[in-house]
Amino acid sequence: MELQDHFLIAMPQMEDDYFAHSVVYICEHNDQGTMGLVLNQPTDLSIAELCAKMNFMMKTDRTYGNDLVLAGGPVNIERGFILHTKTAQAFKHSYKVTDQLSLTTSADIIDTFGTAQAPEKYLVALGCASWTVNQLESEIANNDWLVVPANNRILFDVPYEDRWLEANLLLGIQHHNFAHQAGHC
Repeated sequence: MELQDHFLIAMPQMEDDYFAHSVVYICEHNDQGTMGLVLNQPTDLSIAELCAKMNFMMKTDRTYGNDLVLAGGPVNIERGFILHTKTAQAFKHSYKVTDQLSLTTSADIIDTFGTAQAPEKYLVALGCASWTVNQLESEIANNDWLVVPANNRILFDVPYEDRWLEANLLLGIQHHNFAHQAGHC
C-alpha cells in the first residue's frame, strides 16, 4: 500500500481526541514507518507572529498573509515542519515528497517568508503525526481512516475548517452520508 502524497481522512466514528475529524497529509511512508501532518487543526499563532518571534520580520519590511500555524500532530510538537511547493532555492533540511512538494524542517526557509524567494504555497506546522511500521495499515484495516490521493487545493487553499468535508468529497462522500458508521464490509 503506497500512502505517500495521500490524505488520511478520519472516519466519523473515530474517538481519538487528537485525530477526530482530522485530515492528515502523508509526507513519508516507507519500511520504517509513516509520517504526516494534520491539516485542519490551526493554532492561535499566525505565521507572521512566528516570524516575529524568530526575528525574521526585523530584517526588512515584509508582508505576510493571515495563515495560522497548524498543530501538525502529537509527536515532536516543539519542531517546525514546512510543507511547500518547489523552489529554486535549496534549504538545509529538505525532503522531497513529490516532484512539486517538499518538507523542510530548517529555519532557513522561514527567512524567505514575505519575500520573492518564498515558496509560492506553503503551510507551517508544529509537530507531526507518525506511525510505526504497519501500524497505519492496521488502522486503515480497522476502518479508522479513508485514503485518497492528495491535491494542492485542499493542502493550501481550502479553509482549515472545511478540509475534512472537502477531502471526503474527493471520494464522493457527502457529509449527510455519515449519519451511521461507515467503512469496509
